[in-house]
Amino acid sequence: MNLLDRYIFKQFFWNLILVLGGLLSLYLLIDFFEQIDRFTEKGQTIGFALRFFMMKIPTIYYQLSPVSILLAGIITLGILNHNREAMALNAGGISLLRIIAPVILASLLLTLLTVAMSQWLLPITTKKTNKIWYTIINTPAINGINQAGRIFYRGIEGIYSFKLSKDNNSYTEFIYSAWDNKYTLTNFLTAEEARYKKEWHLKNGLEKTLNPDGSYTISSFTERQVQLKEGPADFFAPIFRPDEQSLTFLWHKAQDEKIRGIMTGIIDFYARLSFIFLGVPLLILAIPLTIHIHQRWGRDLSVSIPLSCCLAFVFWGIWSTLQSLSQATVVSPVMAAWSIHSAIALIGAGWTLRINQGG
Repeated sequence: MNLLDRYIFKQFFWNLILVLGGLLSLYLLIDFFEQIDRFTEKGQTIGFALRFFMMKIPTIYYQLSPVSILLAGIITLGILNHNREAMALNAGGISLLRIIAPVILASLLLTLLTVAMSQWLLPITTKKTNKIWYTIINTPAINGINQAGRIFYRGIEGIYSFKLSKDNNSYTEFIYSAWDNKYTLTNFLTAEEARYKKEWHLKNGLEKTLNPDGSYTISSFTERQVQLKEGPADFFAPIFRPDEQSLTFLWHKAQDEKIRGIMTGIIDFYARLSFIFLGVPLLILAIPLTIHIHQRWGRDLSVSIPLSCCLAFVFWGIWSTLQSLSQATVVSPVMAAWSIHSAIALIGAGWTLRINQGG
């Protein structure tokens, strides 16, 4: 690596740090003030909330990495143009392709780093933040019915009814009623509080059971352990997000589902991978756009940054639409994931070659 490569690499990564720092700070600040009330309502401290948001940084970085690569590359090239460094390099016989090569290489290295993070770090932090959010802060999705804060769930033999505690780990006003085929009540349980640890632990309740002669036996209890057919895992919809799993896990899951004719796994895998790589083709297109703006109007970052961000938003919208079409089986997962990348990269590369040849 010669002096020019080291210089441009240094400029790119320094600009990347500034861009990421600014975007991460803005994202965290907005998210913190939007969600902090939820933490205080659940009795959690500010320190607990801050730890939660710190653990979200890998997820935020994953979401911002394409636009961060785009902005870091544009700023690097814009500064070279603004300081007349690119002009001096051209006058010294160094082509445009040679100047932008370190920028493209740096963006690829950063993208590969993001892939590695998505494989090993992102699943760990996402699982932790989801667990906190869906078990402590926010009520998880319910398989049954929620009416006025009371949950109703129909099991194999009976009906459950209860309210969630503030920490979502215990169930208050717990009621269970079982019926036979003739709609006769066979078992009725009620308790002030219920917790589940491989079996139900009930406190301060009443049990009513049907006797063979048709009469009922009623007994009260302070504490009682009972075995029922269902547990909390049946009441709430499981939380599964592709970001909670590594890329290799998603790939193996996709192959297993493909054998059964299910395409959800392969769509999730290609969508996640292609999103990570979206920043590179966007940068390949933004580079000739920045040079064209500088040559035509003498403007650099003041025009190229907002215009490139608008183009990125448009292409991201097209990419998202293709993912929806892929889920609807209108287009294949591979085409939905990589067609927009190929189109952007080809347009940008062709435009760059034309500028490099003096066109």
